[in-house]
Amino acid sequence: MSILQSSYTATSPNSLFSPGSKFAKVDPTKWEGTWTGKDFKNQPFTFKITNVKGYRADVTFESSAGLQEQKAFITTKNVFRIGDSSFALTGKGTAKLTTIVTDPNTGIQTANTAIAHQKT
Repeated sequence: MSILQSSYTATSPNSLFSPGSKFAKVDPTKWEGTWTGKDFKNQPFTFKITNVKGYRADVTFESSAGLQEQKAFITTKNVFRIGDSSFALTGKGTAKLTTIVTDPNTGIQTANTAIAHQKT
């Protein structure tokens, strides 16, 4: 058991949120709507962000990997996490999607990024 305890780490080295992230009210107009883009494999993806209240939002993320739905918590750095991905506002109507991909053979993790645009 001591061998397991000595090699266990409680946090991921590639955390998508920095330790100590804070949450505060966000402007719903910057977030709500449909966001689209193409991922690192040039496959389309869509984020639907609704019901933004305070720092919480309902998010649906659809990509070639499937569909994910969850309640997201938006940090004061304008970032939220869904699954192995983070979504960060980078400007008006623009965001960056960062997805951590783990190679099943080597265990090496890579951060892949893509740009999303808010539909008007």
